[in-house]
Parts: sequence; C-alpha cells; structure tokens
Amino acid sequence: MKKVGFSVVGLGMGYGRSMLINDLEGANLASVVDLQEDLAKKVADELGCKWTTKIDDALGDDEVDVMVIITPSGTHGPLVIRCLEAGKHVMVTKPMEVTVEKCEAMLEAQRKSGKLLGTDFQRRYEEPYARAKYALENGLLGKPVLGEARLKWYRGQDYYDRGTGWRGTWKMDGGGALANQSIHEIDVLTWLMGMPKKVIGQISTLTHDIETEDLGMAMLEFESGAVGTVLGTTTGPVRQYEGLEIHGTEGAFRTTSGEEVWQFAEGHEDRLEKIQRFTPFMNAYENFVATLRDGAEMICSAEAGRDTTKVLCAIYESGRNGHKPVYL
Repeated sequence: MKKVGFSVVGLGMGYGRSMLINDLEGANLASVVDLQEDLAKKVADELGCKWTTKIDDALGDDEVDVMVIITPSGTHGPLVIRCLEAGKHVMVTKPMEVTVEKCEAMLEAQRKSGKLLGTDFQRRYEEPYARAKYALENGLLGKPVLGEARLKWYRGQDYYDRGTGWRGTWKMDGGGALANQSIHEIDVLTWLMGMPKKVIGQISTLTHDIETEDLGMAMLEFESGAVGTVLGTTTGPVRQYEGLEIHGTEGAFRTTSGEEVWQFAEGHEDRLEKIQRFTPFMNAYENFVATLRDGAEMICSAEAGRDTTKVLCAIYESGRNGHKPVYL
C-alpha cells in the first residue's frame, strides 16, 4: 500500500514532528518547508527528504498528500485554507487558530474541499490521558465531579523576544501562557470532561514584558454538572510540572508530568485492572494515516480544535470583562 506523503511547514516545533513522521510506518516525509533556507536544507539532508522555502512547491508536489502547518498560531487560518483549496489534507498544530471565527472559516474550507483536517493535540495520545479517557467512558470512576488542569512552567523574557517576537502577542500567539503552553491541558480536560457550559476567567501579566498573560486561571461548569479549574503560568522560577486530576464518585485519577496515580473507593479497587487505552494510536500522525488508509476515527478533529479555541477565548473574554461568566 502506498505510503501517505507529508510535507512539514515550519521547522521550529516542526523539526520534531518531521522526525516523528520520518519514523512512522505507513508515512513518507516527502519534504520540509521553511523560510530559512539553511534550516530547511539542514533538516532535509538529515532526514533524506526534499526541501523548499516556498509552500507552493509542496502544494504542487504529487508525492505530498498531507500538509503539516506548524507556524505561528495567527498564520494558521490562511495557510490551512490555501492547502485545502489546493487539494491537500492538513494537520495543524495547536491552537487551531487565535479566534473562533478563524477556526470556523477553516472548517468551512475543509467541508468544501472534502479533505481531512486534524489538530495536533498530543496529550490525547499520551498513556495517562488515553487510559483516563477509557476509564471515564466506561464509568470506572463513577460520576465525574471535578476536573483540574494545571501547568507551571518557566519562560524567560528571551523566549518572548527571540525571532520575530510573535509569542505573547494577541495577533500571532492568540494569548500567552494559556494559549501557547496550557492549551494542551485545556484540550485534554475538555476531552475528558466534555465542553463547559459556563466559564469564568482571570488573566494577569506579572513577570514578563508581553501584551498577553503569563498567568491565567479559570473556573468551568460542565454540562454534566461537574466543575473544573484551569491554571497556567510561565512565571515559575523553573519549569515545574504540568498535570491533570479527575475526581469521580467512585474513583480518581491524577497525572503529574506523565506519572499517573489512581485511587478507588472501597470495594472498587479491582477497577484498576480493567483500565485500557482509549485509542491504539500513539500520536496524531499515526491516527491521521490510519484515518486516511483505513477509515479510523480521528481522535482530534478540526471540530475538536475549534472547540478548544472556543474555551480558550471564553477564558480571555471573561478575564478582560471583570470575570463575568461566559456561556458556551
């Protein structure tokens, strides 16, 4: 069976994704694209693929089936739409875009094109979260009551200043610590608990010279009646941890930087042995290949990416408006 051809656009974070795709069964890294010619050539030489500084070269390449967009967040919409209109499938990095309206425009382009559009939220495929999803889907924790997502990282001012200075801006980053770092935790929390119906947010800029927040918090109320919290910051003295906790009436789960702990109410301890992975796929690209070749379910669709942006934007809207609730 023919391998699925990928072209990766943007070789900052895209370098790691290029290596992943290059090693993935059923995939072929056809090319890499970056405005920096030296970087594109270096990565291509290392991974044995073509390189270019022009996205049109990849769009005109019959070996490329999927375009992978890993550029500043505020550029995703136009690039994704351009790729879809050129007849390519697309995987876009997080967040999908910086506004819900831009996400909707991408979805409309996807519907018109008939091509696949996925969002690269890697947490959904990581072992602790894939097991937590299975536990919740199969009632092993009882009725969900509380979900807590948190990320406490360090980022120096140089992180925001380097390159074109797009990080920490509303136009290109779509926010700060919540949009760039904690978006993974927001996504996996809503994947596990469902979309919230009410959001109350608070945002602050405490230790960096940026226009967006370096500390954000939110209280969420889910359709099920369960509640949740989000805390994300880049003000830590060092990179500390990221993690999630889910409390149910009969069990609880927590993970801190990949280490998972399970607790069950008396009489339900044997449920730990029943927990499996919700998905067999280890990353979004393996899932994407299986969706194209075998019709597998896409674990993180474009609609899911839009919904995570919707929650993020609701936190910001509430935070800018005196913590007034935003209803979704």
